Amino acid sequence: MNTNNAKQIVEKAEAMGLSHKDIAEICNVSVGTVSRWKKVGKARAKVIGLLENELSKASKPEDKPLSEATLEDLAARARDLGFRVSFTDTKQ
Repeated sequence: MNTNNAKQIVEKAEAMGLSHKDIAEICNVSVGTVSRWKKVGKARAKVIGLLENELSKASKPEDKPLSEATLEDLAARARDLGFRVSFTDTKQ
């Protein structure tokens, strides 16, 4: 595992809805440490590995075929790919 990709791992966790507090609890570190990972981009492999493992578990749910996917399923897939997703109700 490359310890220089901590920034990308933290950003992926944020995209999945985790706060720095949530990330800190997963890795058993302070919130300031998580902020430093994002700024510097480096972390200890053993510690950032905890977050990476947690994210890999969360991103491997049983995927539905697109024909059966709900709007929320599609939005989650888009977020996993790094897209920002928002919805607007067009019915008036």
